[in-house]
Amino acid sequence: MQPQPYTFEEAYKEWWEFYSSRDITQATKDKTAKYFENHLLKPKLFGGLRLERIVRLDIQKKVNNFIPQYTHSKEILRYASQVFKYAVDSDHIICESNPLERIQTVRAKKVPRREVRFYDETQAKLFEAGLNEYYKQGDLFLTLFTVLLRTGIRKGEAFGLKWSNVDFERCELLLNGRISEDGRGVGKYLKGLKNGDEFRYIDIDDVVVEKLKAWHYVQAQQSMLKGKPINKDSFVFGSLKDRAYIDLKKFNEWYNNNHTQRLPYLNIHGLRHTHASLLISNGMDLKKVADRLGHRDINITASVYAELTPKARREVADVFSNIMGDTKQG
Repeated sequence: MQPQPYTFEEAYKEWWEFYSSRDITQATKDKTAKYFENHLLKPKLFGGLRLERIVRLDIQKKVNNFIPQYTHSKEILRYASQVFKYAVDSDHIICESNPLERIQTVRAKKVPRREVRFYDETQAKLFEAGLNEYYKQGDLFLTLFTVLLRTGIRKGEAFGLKWSNVDFERCELLLNGRISEDGRGVGKYLKGLKNGDEFRYIDIDDVVVEKLKAWHYVQAQQSMLKGKPINKDSFVFGSLKDRAYIDLKKFNEWYNNNHTQRLPYLNIHGLRHTHASLLISNGMDLKKVADRLGHRDINITASVYAELTPKARREVADVFSNIMGDTKQG
């Protein structure tokens, strides 16, 4: 009876026993497992690879095809390198060295550059007008992006919202839970807020109320058709999958292809920064902004938003000019 071939999967399972016993966080373990599940154990890379038949040229071709596809591809391959090293060091394969150590690497996919930390007043208005043009009334993403922009709440706080937390009559949201994602992007509901507070209230304007009402109607209809009607304990954005990877790229590309005045690239968290910076630049008391953002220490707010917008800088100059009694020449 011939011995069974030793594969990359088998080396991975043995290596994983040592790796998972190390003093590392569960989030890191989950992220690593996801790298193997989604990439490294697939046939396009090392899935089914018999380690006694390694040909460096084949490995080079696989790596060259893989690296340009992802921004974090080289990080993923470093975990594969650990498995190969384990197989070599434990004499499971006859090989002088780790086959990933001497290959030539091509350039990885470029990470989208965050062009700005937040939008100014004009850009924020263009952004919201674009949202209302791109999405239909009652759309999930229209509601989500409007809520994030007009309240400044964290993404996890938005995903933790239940319909029982929405008070349409008082025009306020009760934040008392959040969705926290592990390294695999799996969301878990946690009571309380990120800063340690049990809850905080957020006042909302008529636009947010309108968008939430429209989305509630659509969500109720959709859930009825599925035979699982929503109730007060249902998550407002519960039907949204892959929360960890939601960004504004698709909308941003559409906007810049259809409007003469382009919008710089901004990530989801930038909507929170936009909300805060516009309030501060328009004279809102820093303590009130800190309270709305859920910052326990006002110094956190001051340090994060220390940079002034052009409008605020102009106001500072004008105020000092008025103090000095300057008058503009006609």
